[in-house]
Amino acid sequence: MKPLVSIILPSYNHECYIGKAIKSVLNQTFQDYELLISDDCSTDGTVNVIMQYTDWGIKFHQFSDNQGATINHKYLIEQASGKYIALINSDDVWLPTRLEKQVAYLEDNQNYGACFSWAEFIDENDNFLNEKPNIFKQPNRTQAQWLQYFFTNGNCICLPSMLIRREVYEKLGVYNLALRQLPDFDMWIRLVKKYPIHIIQEPLVLHRRFIYSGENTSSPILKNSVRDVMESYYILTTFFNGLSDELFNEAFSSLFRNKKARQHNELYCEKFFLLLDGKYYMPKVNLLAAINFFIKIYNESDIVETFKNTYNFTLKDFHEISCKIDLYGLLPKDIYIDDSCNINIETYVKNNKLKVLSAMFLRKNSRFYKFLRKIYFASKMNG
Repeated sequence: MKPLVSIILPSYNHECYIGKAIKSVLNQTFQDYELLISDDCSTDGTVNVIMQYTDWGIKFHQFSDNQGATINHKYLIEQASGKYIALINSDDVWLPTRLEKQVAYLEDNQNYGACFSWAEFIDENDNFLNEKPNIFKQPNRTQAQWLQYFFTNGNCICLPSMLIRREVYEKLGVYNLALRQLPDFDMWIRLVKKYPIHIIQEPLVLHRRFIYSGENTSSPILKNSVRDVMESYYILTTFFNGLSDELFNEAFSSLFRNKKARQHNELYCEKFFLLLDGKYYMPKVNLLAAINFFIKIYNESDIVETFKNTYNFTLKDFHEISCKIDLYGLLPKDIYIDDSCNINIETYVKNNKLKVLSAMFLRKNSRFYKFLRKIYFASKMNG
């Protein structure tokens, strides 16, 4: 007989913590579950700790080569047989009634795709982190409200508090394997486009953050932050994919430039302006996403007319925007671009702060080399 819940536990190099994670599962008041553990080729004593619990009916798998967290996670989902899937990270801890309360909710609310809970933060030494505000302490929202909140504020749902219907993965797919920092955020956006979700209004999970050693993806270290920005940009470029006009309108009409926009073409334009106007929670990545979105949709003749007639926005306006992103740092930092995308050479010459520039931009046949010569001779003429 299949269990009602499949608990998946992906593990990697958490020798000091995985025993606590396993015990917190075994101590659940709800017992109709299977526990699946997959180790991603740990190099410490994690596997030795896991083997101490094999008599409890744990189904254990070990990769011979390190695969990465999302691939390990995907493997476990594919092995799950339960109606519901619950996740616990190998360094987190569940409170005893976690499954009992969440299973009861989803059993009573068959249209909901997943159930989550609040969470408390702990550090490497099991000390509570008094983070204020607690990002995981969220109210319940409609699907539309969640979409706007995700767009304007980012992720706020605790992954190891998740109890999700297995059929959701079957319909929507699992996590994007290429993402490391934000595969869960990408999944939640896809989830609320199709299903309502519920958050139990109490902490049922202790979520560990490695403040000093940087040993997990939540650690506040520079490379995680840089990767977070990159993945946030990807998520922004796909945010409106598969979103019905009705749900898009319900979620974002309060942010529209044209509050009366309802036609399909108008909503396309509003998506562009949402990206352009910096409503996204990481505003510095929005402009490039807006430019890419515009290029994809503008060849439709009716879109062109809607931009022009309804929004008084033309291709010339777009071109003035598209020159404001300097991805290669071609322009010295003290040169700015005015609203017409013109280099303010006079200000640059006045400041006289030529920098050492990469040799790739100093080739005599390059446009940037010619630009530097123009500045040089202008500075000579002005003494």
